[in-house]
Amino acid sequence: MTICTVTATFEPIPEFRDEIRKLLIEQAAIVRTEEGCEYYDLYDQVNGNLVFIEAWSTRELWMIHNDAPTVAAITKGVEGKLLSPVLVSELYEAK
Repeated sequence: MTICTVTATFEPIPEFRDEIRKLLIEQAAIVRTEEGCEYYDLYDQVNGNLVFIEAWSTRELWMIHNDAPTVAAITKGVEGKLLSPVLVSELYEAK
């Protein structure tokens, strides 16, 4: 089984950073209960961006997560409050 590791970088408009950070932390607690979630942690980047680092037991379960209510809530909550679209990277360990 290959773990699907994902990063999702949010570049908030400065005046919305605290609001977005709160939303992401709230949703992360719910996401951690989703099937296949190994970890789902939010990090503060020194430039003000917010970065999720997450891992899923399979790519298929990550894809299911992408259709979950948590992702919809995040998408709606950040609408119009980011400087650029969320940058998502899908990663697999090099062997």
